[in-house]
Amino acid sequence: MAKHLVELKNEYLGEIRSHNHIREFVPVANHQNLFDKGLLEKLHTFFKYNKIYYKQQDVTLSNIPCISYEGGVNQFWTSSKKYETLYQPFLPTWGLSALVLTLVAKGLGFENIIDIGSGDGRLIFCGTILGLNSVGVEIDKDLCDLQNKISNFSNVKYEVINGDSNSIDYSQFKLENTNIFISALPDSGEILSYSILNHLKEYKAKLHNVGITLMGNRAYRYSRDKSKYGWGKFMDDSGLKIVKCINLPSSWTLDEKKETPYLFTLYKC
Repeated sequence: MAKHLVELKNEYLGEIRSHNHIREFVPVANHQNLFDKGLLEKLHTFFKYNKIYYKQQDVTLSNIPCISYEGGVNQFWTSSKKYETLYQPFLPTWGLSALVLTLVAKGLGFENIIDIGSGDGRLIFCGTILGLNSVGVEIDKDLCDLQNKISNFSNVKYEVINGDSNSIDYSQFKLENTNIFISALPDSGEILSYSILNHLKEYKAKLHNVGITLMGNRAYRYSRDKSKYGWGKFMDDSGLKIVKCINLPSSWTLDEKKETPYLFTLYKC
């Protein structure tokens, strides 16, 4: 499924000429066989109620009718200046990629997901429509408001926590059989990730079957660590073991040939 998505993405970039920072597509539900039709219909609903996207058009990819969604996060770049942290506006994983990631998490046996830096809530939206208990942690109140509006209008219910992941109370989470997504590249996410692991170590009794998914970096422009897509030292220090690596489109790699590697790891207490 991931391979076909990447192939469609490369065709999409050849079809759509746009200066918008964010652009992606979703197949029309009744004219494809890669994804469950009901899930695609709900994903279209996510984009319909997401104010980040202000333009849409029809496009055909490999004979599959799709809808292209385009938008931008300029308002959140301005908003980010309010926070005295390493906060940066999210680098959106594509909606279809988020669906694949949550399908993988469910296939690995996880029942709950927590997305650290949940942005507009696409991962927890997809987790919810797959039947996973889904929680998003986001420091930007404007993005949290957006997540809640999408949830209310679409009737897809998930929990949104407006707070700094460095200081929130992790005892409130269901940590058993939980996959934690850390939505940050290694260049800027290393300090955040170490902080999260230190919090988790306080709840060892609850850490049965806990997974952590990391966004890898193939470019290594600013990364000191060149192993395991920038996460090698962190994984060694934290006792994380890779159980699956999947390459998927994201806005980060929109104009590059190499996709974003997502590393599914298990935490060993």
